[in-house]
Amino acid sequence: MAVDARRALRQSAAVAPPRDPRYRPYRFAMWVAYFLAILLSIGAVVTSVVRHLSGPHRPEAAGTLPTRATVRVCVQELEGLHREQNERAWKLAGEIGGREAVVAFYAWSREWEQRVDDLSDRCRLDASDPDPQGFGGRQELARARDAVLALHRAYRAQVNRFAAEGADLAQGAAAALAVARAAAAPRP
Repeated sequence: MAVDARRALRQSAAVAPPRDPRYRPYRFAMWVAYFLAILLSIGAVVTSVVRHLSGPHRPEAAGTLPTRATVRVCVQELEGLHREQNERAWKLAGEIGGREAVVAFYAWSREWEQRVDDLSDRCRLDASDPDPQGFGGRQELARARDAVLALHRAYRAQVNRFAAEGADLAQGAAAALAVARAAAAPRP
Protein backbone atom coordinates (compact mmCIF):
# COMPACT_ATOMS: atom_id res chain seq x y z
CA MET A 1 0.00 0.00 0.00
CA ALA A 2 1.47 3.26 -1.14
CA VAL A 3 0.96 6.53 0.62
CA ASP A 4 -0.21 9.38 -1.56
CA ALA A 5 1.36 12.60 -0.22
CA ARG A 6 -0.46 14.77 -2.72
CA ARG A 7 -3.75 14.09 -1.02
CA ALA A 8 -2.40 15.27 2.34
CA LEU A 9 -1.08 18.44 0.76
CA ARG A 10 -4.42 19.21 -0.82
CA GLN A 11 -6.14 18.91 2.53
CA SER A 12 -3.79 21.29 4.37
CA ALA A 13 -4.88 24.88 4.64
CA ALA A 14 -2.94 27.23 2.38
CA VAL A 15 -3.53 30.21 4.63
CA ALA A 16 -3.02 30.44 8.38
CA PRO A 17 -6.21 30.73 10.34
CA PRO A 18 -7.33 34.32 10.84
CA ARG A 19 -6.07 36.03 13.97
CA ASP A 20 -8.45 37.18 16.61
CA PRO A 21 -8.97 40.96 16.10
CA ARG A 22 -9.36 41.48 19.85
CA TYR A 23 -5.60 40.83 20.30
CA ARG A 24 -4.43 43.20 17.56
CA PRO A 25 -3.32 46.00 20.00
CA TYR A 26 -1.34 43.46 22.05
CA ARG A 27 0.34 42.04 18.95
CA PHE A 28 1.23 45.56 17.85
CA ALA A 29 2.66 46.35 21.31
CA MET A 30 4.74 43.15 21.23
CA TRP A 31 6.15 44.02 17.78
CA VAL A 32 7.06 47.51 19.04
CA ALA A 33 8.71 46.03 22.15
CA TYR A 34 10.59 43.49 20.01
CA PHE A 35 12.00 46.07 17.60
CA LEU A 36 12.75 48.48 20.45
CA ALA A 37 14.76 45.77 22.22
CA ILE A 38 16.70 45.08 19.03
CA LEU A 39 17.40 48.78 18.45
CA LEU A 40 18.53 49.30 22.05
CA SER A 41 20.89 46.34 21.96
CA ILE A 42 22.40 47.43 18.63
CA GLY A 43 22.73 50.98 19.96
CA ALA A 44 24.51 49.73 23.09
CA VAL A 45 26.99 47.70 21.03
CA VAL A 46 27.70 50.57 18.62
CA THR A 47 28.14 53.02 21.52
CA SER A 48 30.53 50.65 23.28
CA VAL A 49 32.64 50.16 20.15
CA VAL A 50 32.79 53.90 19.44
CA ARG A 51 33.80 54.71 23.02
CA HIS A 52 36.47 52.03 22.98
CA LEU A 53 37.93 53.19 19.68
CA SER A 54 37.88 56.90 20.49
CA GLY A 55 39.87 56.52 23.73
CA PRO A 56 39.55 58.67 26.84
CA HIS A 57 38.11 62.15 26.52
CA ARG A 58 40.67 64.91 26.75
CA PRO A 59 39.43 68.42 27.49
CA GLU A 60 40.50 71.26 25.22
CA ALA A 61 43.71 72.96 26.32
CA ALA A 62 42.82 75.93 28.47
CA GLY A 63 44.72 78.64 30.22
CA THR A 64 47.57 80.83 29.16
CA LEU A 65 50.30 79.73 26.86
CA PRO A 66 53.47 78.53 28.54
CA THR A 67 56.20 81.00 29.37
CA ARG A 68 59.81 80.61 28.27
CA ALA A 69 60.71 78.91 31.57
CA THR A 70 57.77 76.55 31.20
CA VAL A 71 58.86 75.65 27.69
CA ARG A 72 62.34 74.84 29.03
CA VAL A 73 60.80 72.57 31.67
CA CYS A 74 58.68 70.92 28.98
CA VAL A 75 61.80 70.30 26.88
CA GLN A 76 63.52 68.70 29.88
CA GLU A 77 60.50 66.48 30.54
CA LEU A 78 60.35 65.41 26.88
CA GLU A 79 64.07 64.63 26.95
CA GLY A 80 63.50 62.54 30.07
CA LEU A 81 60.66 60.64 28.40
CA HIS A 82 62.86 60.07 25.34
CA ARG A 83 65.70 58.77 27.53
CA GLU A 84 63.30 56.50 29.42
CA GLN A 85 61.95 55.13 26.15
CA ASN A 86 65.42 54.24 24.90
CA GLU A 87 66.39 52.66 28.22
CA ARG A 88 63.18 50.61 28.22
CA ALA A 89 63.87 49.37 24.70
CA TRP A 90 67.36 48.19 25.74
CA LYS A 91 65.96 46.66 28.92
CA LEU A 92 63.40 44.75 26.85
CA ALA A 93 66.23 43.23 24.82
CA GLY A 94 67.60 41.66 28.00
CA GLU A 95 64.20 40.44 29.22
CA ILE A 96 62.84 39.10 25.94
CA GLY A 97 63.24 35.42 26.90
CA GLY A 98 60.68 35.75 29.69
CA ARG A 99 57.04 35.03 29.05
CA GLU A 100 55.77 38.33 30.43
CA ALA A 101 58.36 40.65 28.83
CA VAL A 102 56.21 41.70 25.87
CA VAL A 103 53.10 42.12 28.04
CA ALA A 104 55.07 44.28 30.49
CA PHE A 105 56.39 46.36 27.58
CA TYR A 106 52.86 46.95 26.28
CA ALA A 107 51.68 48.05 29.74
CA TRP A 108 54.66 50.39 30.08
CA SER A 109 54.07 51.67 26.54
CA ARG A 110 50.44 52.66 27.24
CA GLU A 111 51.47 54.46 30.45
CA TRP A 112 54.36 56.21 28.65
CA GLU A 113 52.05 57.39 25.84
CA GLN A 114 49.65 58.76 28.47
CA ARG A 115 52.49 60.74 30.05
CA VAL A 116 53.44 62.17 26.63
CA ASP A 117 49.80 63.18 26.11
CA ASP A 118 49.77 64.84 29.54
CA LEU A 119 52.95 66.73 28.66
CA SER A 120 51.35 67.87 25.40
CA ASP A 121 48.30 69.14 27.27
CA ARG A 122 50.29 70.83 30.01
CA CYS A 123 52.63 72.56 27.54
CA ARG A 124 49.77 73.27 25.10
CA LEU A 125 51.67 71.81 22.18
CA ASP A 126 48.52 71.34 20.14
CA ALA A 127 47.04 74.79 20.79
CA SER A 128 46.08 76.47 17.53
CA ASP A 129 46.36 80.09 18.68
CA PRO A 130 49.66 81.86 17.95
CA ASP A 131 52.09 82.62 20.75
CA PRO A 132 51.26 86.20 21.81
CA GLN A 133 54.26 86.50 24.12
CA GLY A 134 56.66 85.81 21.28
CA PHE A 135 58.65 83.28 23.28
CA GLY A 136 58.60 80.64 20.57
CA GLY A 137 59.76 77.12 20.99
CA ARG A 138 56.30 75.60 21.23
CA GLN A 139 56.15 74.54 17.59
CA GLU A 140 59.68 73.13 17.79
CA LEU A 141 58.76 71.23 20.94
CA ALA A 142 55.67 69.86 19.19
CA ARG A 143 57.84 68.67 16.29
CA ALA A 144 60.26 67.06 18.76
CA ARG A 145 57.33 65.35 20.49
CA ASP A 146 56.14 64.03 17.12
CA ALA A 147 59.63 62.68 16.38
CA VAL A 148 59.82 60.95 19.77
CA LEU A 149 56.37 59.43 19.18
CA ALA A 150 57.43 58.27 15.71
CA LEU A 151 60.40 56.50 17.30
CA HIS A 152 58.04 54.98 19.86
CA ARG A 153 55.78 53.68 17.09
CA ALA A 154 58.83 52.11 15.44
CA TYR A 155 59.81 50.42 18.72
CA ARG A 156 56.27 49.08 19.14
CA ALA A 157 56.23 47.81 15.56
CA GLN A 158 59.48 45.94 16.18
CA VAL A 159 58.12 44.45 19.41
CA ASN A 160 54.90 43.44 17.65
CA ARG A 161 56.85 41.85 14.80
CA PHE A 162 59.14 40.00 17.21
CA ALA A 163 56.20 38.85 19.36
CA ALA A 164 54.53 37.44 16.25
CA GLU A 165 57.60 35.85 14.68
CA GLY A 166 60.36 35.15 17.18
CA ALA A 167 59.09 35.17 20.74
CA ASP A 168 58.92 31.37 20.87
CA LEU A 169 62.58 31.21 19.77
CA ALA A 170 63.62 33.56 22.58
CA GLN A 171 61.58 31.62 25.12
CA GLY A 172 63.09 28.35 23.89
CA ALA A 173 66.60 29.78 24.18
CA ALA A 174 65.89 31.05 27.71
CA ALA A 175 64.50 27.65 28.71
CA ALA A 176 67.53 25.86 27.22
CA LEU A 177 69.89 28.20 29.09
CA ALA A 178 68.03 27.53 32.35
CA VAL A 179 68.41 23.78 31.83
CA ALA A 180 72.11 24.20 31.01
CA ARG A 181 72.60 26.39 34.10
CA ALA A 182 70.91 23.76 36.27
CA ALA A 183 73.02 20.99 34.75
CA ALA A 184 76.26 22.93 35.28
CA ALA A 185 75.46 23.85 38.87
CA PRO A 186 77.67 22.20 41.50
CA ARG A 187 76.11 19.17 43.07
CA PRO A 188 76.24 18.53 46.79
